[in-house]
Amino acid sequence: MRRGGFRSPLRIVGTLAVTAGLVCSTATVSAAAAPAWDHLSFPYGYNQPLKQLNDVAAVSGTEAWAVGQSRFDKPPVTGTCGNVFRWDGRKWTQQGLIDTCKGPLHAVSAASSTSVWTVASTAAYRWDGQKWTSKPYPTESGNEFYLNDIAAVGNTAFAVGRSWRPQGEVTTAGVIRWDGNAWQKMSVPLPAGNTELTSVYATSANDVWAVGTTKQRGFGSDDQALVLHWNGSAWTAVPNPPKVNLVATRLNTVVARGGEAWVGGEKVTYESNGISVKTREALLARWDGRAWTATATPLPVDQDEKSVVLTLNGTEVWAGANVYDRAQGYKWIGSLLRWDGSAWQQTSKPALVEFGYRQLGSIPGGGLWAAGNGTRENDELAHGEYLARLSGS
Repeated sequence: MRRGGFRSPLRIVGTLAVTAGLVCSTATVSAAAAPAWDHLSFPYGYNQPLKQLNDVAAVSGTEAWAVGQSRFDKPPVTGTCGNVFRWDGRKWTQQGLIDTCKGPLHAVSAASSTSVWTVASTAAYRWDGQKWTSKPYPTESGNEFYLNDIAAVGNTAFAVGRSWRPQGEVTTAGVIRWDGNAWQKMSVPLPAGNTELTSVYATSANDVWAVGTTKQRGFGSDDQALVLHWNGSAWTAVPNPPKVNLVATRLNTVVARGGEAWVGGEKVTYESNGISVKTREALLARWDGRAWTATATPLPVDQDEKSVVLTLNGTEVWAGANVYDRAQGYKWIGSLLRWDGSAWQQTSKPALVEFGYRQLGSIPGGGLWAAGNGTRENDELAHGEYLARLSGS
């Protein structure tokens, strides 16, 4: 998934500070024993370039789910099919394919052992403890709604994405909610321009966060962060940053805890032509209910692509940050970061080299799962899609 010097903090009331800075937080630091990586597996096996893991979610220490995709390019089967893996406390086992091949499974979210959800671009599925069932959602002919992410909480779920209208090439962000029986389209406040929601996180059915990007015109330099919040009654737009000329902010991940929300993505500064990239840096920022504070990361600010994913480990915020390092042969280089209350600290990594974090998933009670692509240490031939567990918080 998805930099270095530390700089002075920048805090802007009512807006998201897009210049990274080191800030303080009232968050407490866990005194628990240091976490340790204690499991690493490659569910698809090694060297399977047509297979990919996309997300992981845990119900408990003995139950977790991971989803991904397999691409088939030779008859009789062609196209991309979704894959599901289940953790039973000892090993990962691939489950039967859900439905027919309707494309990659992008995301998975688990509210309980009897309420697990996963989505493809045009399909949503629910595990009830016994079987997976397709749960069709409302969409319109000529204005199809495509799903990017899902958050399950209690007996409900929230899914986000965008609709696409070919006429005029218009994309519009959207949210749908499972009410226990069917999906319902929700009303969301959106700014002008093309919009898309890429990530959603729910602490309860009355506290849901969704993030994405707004594109005002056509250039990448016009991209701007989009943050929405559901309070149980209505969706509201969280104040966005004032647009800075030739600077784009794109969000792709969000988590929330105890009255605050954290978002992550990438900040890109463009040259004067609005097309050529000048610098890229990871963007991690905290909302305290009144203002955004951007936080510096120990990663470089350069032209290499960055990506970030967020999760909670216990009550702490952790981030998987990645650099697409051109100097090392265009390879993703991952770093696991932990917010200690005042700064991001780099932590230990799985027994991998040349790897990245495609997604992180919190384990209730402490710990996390990581999904991505990498190579085992001391074995350059053992390369593929991995699932690794960090125990403890």
